[in-house]
Amino acid sequence: MTWNYAYTPYIWPSLLTVLLLVALAVYSTRRRSEPGALPFAFGCLFAALWAAGSVMEYAAVDVARKIFWAKFEATCQLPIVIAVTCFILEYTWPGRWLTRRNLALLSIAPLLSLALILTNDLHHLAWRSFGFDGSVLPRLGPGGWIIVASAYGLASVNIIVFVWLFLRSPPHRWPVAVMLTGLVGGRTIYLLEKAYILHADLPLDVLGMALEFLMYAIALFGFRILDPIPLARKTAIEQLRAGTLVLDPQGRVASLNPAAEQILGAPAGRLRGRPIRELLPAYSDGPLADPGGTEIELSLGTGQEARHYALTISLLNDWRGLEAGRLLLLRDVTEQKQAQAQIIEQQRALATLNERERMARELHDSLGQVLGYAGFQVEAAAKLARDGQGAVAATQLDRLASVIRDAHADVREYILNLRTAPSLQQPFFAVLQQYLEGFTNNYGIQTHLTIGPGLGEEPFGPDVQLQVFRILQEALSNTRKHSQARNVQIAFAAGGGRVCMTIQDDGSGFAPEDGVMTGSQHFGLQFMQERAGQLGGSLQVQSAPGAGTRVVLEVPVDGADDA
Repeated sequence: MTWNYAYTPYIWPSLLTVLLLVALAVYSTRRRSEPGALPFAFGCLFAALWAAGSVMEYAAVDVARKIFWAKFEATCQLPIVIAVTCFILEYTWPGRWLTRRNLALLSIAPLLSLALILTNDLHHLAWRSFGFDGSVLPRLGPGGWIIVASAYGLASVNIIVFVWLFLRSPPHRWPVAVMLTGLVGGRTIYLLEKAYILHADLPLDVLGMALEFLMYAIALFGFRILDPIPLARKTAIEQLRAGTLVLDPQGRVASLNPAAEQILGAPAGRLRGRPIRELLPAYSDGPLADPGGTEIELSLGTGQEARHYALTISLLNDWRGLEAGRLLLLRDVTEQKQAQAQIIEQQRALATLNERERMARELHDSLGQVLGYAGFQVEAAAKLARDGQGAVAATQLDRLASVIRDAHADVREYILNLRTAPSLQQPFFAVLQQYLEGFTNNYGIQTHLTIGPGLGEEPFGPDVQLQVFRILQEALSNTRKHSQARNVQIAFAAGGGRVCMTIQDDGSGFAPEDGVMTGSQHFGLQFMQERAGQLGGSLQVQSAPGAGTRVVLEVPVDGADDA
């Protein structure tokens, strides 16, 4: 018997559908680790066989051959529906619904339908007969109608499962919408074509099936919501303790995690779409200093309820390299800042205790000596007065009065030094300026402070600040006592990982190489040298008669500007 076939252009839609479905089957097999991919591949193969049968039906010349291929197509229809149902069950709940028992139950219907079709000539339960009016017109028997009802019953189950997934899992809603469009659209086209409501020379039923499988493929592989890497990233972001916000190119909140909701004190529904400047006034939407990420500090709330955050801003660029938005990461650093403040306060307290001990030694060496000298002079003057040497006693008392005046000036200076010291509440340079103003008011010596670039409000650590401050006070004390200066210039500069403090007066100066220094000057220089050595720095004193005195202190500081 010869089977005659002829080329017709109407085979191309079905032939292209075959190629599409085979390609989807191969791709799904390679991605079979994804839930639902393997049953989807089987569905694609059965659908490709149906489309291949449609090609042969259109190409067949005689009616008998067309009827044969129509029967062949019919044998593929229920297996396609079963495979699609298996795909949907596995996609919806991987490893839970598509069990071996359920798979065996689902296999019963296609096996029975295959048996009915193969033995139809004996009982005509599948088809009573076939007509032909340009295309094959099957007249279904009771078994045929049961097969059709089974197919559409399973399609209804698939729709119910899709609706359940749509309601239970928001991330699946777009994929479900796409698959429902394919399922309903493909089955509707098939029904309309079989009911002769839609009629064309093209195989509309095959095209409807191609649409359905294409929508399934887009949902399964296009959205990639079952890919473990995006799932892991999403889970990590949801569980992240730091607040995460995604901004669109206009600076509006596009997405945020639960931690960000808690930080901002509002649910995600009220925060999405709002400008970030309304939520974080300290945020700047200008260009980032570092496109890889910029970090700033900000505070939310007031008083004791205030919380401190480190805000990291990163650019989100698309495949063209254009800015598609920004990623904001809010880390709560309140406890860290409180711990740092506590450590700094402890350091300041320790430095204060050490300074008190040092001041006690200095008072013993200076005022203690003065008081001892004064007591000795008073006793001597009293003895002279009793011996009738009043003039000599008066001279000693005059000398004693001068010493006491100097001691009084020293006491005032000690009080000023103790009352003015760096603290946690005031920046270093603010306290220094306050001290210089008090020094000028007390002694009439003008002071001028210059702060170079690269120095912030707190250029030193707590212990370093106090030592530098005391060195400056000692230098100014020597200026007051010995130089007869009218002006003092104090300058701070940063460079090479060091901070340099220079104190220059316009006093009488001295010749260091000649040793023309009083005892107090020697003690003051010794104290300053000791303090500089404790800081790991260096101290130089430069002077000449009539040229004033210049004290230069250099202290190593981490993070000092190298410019």
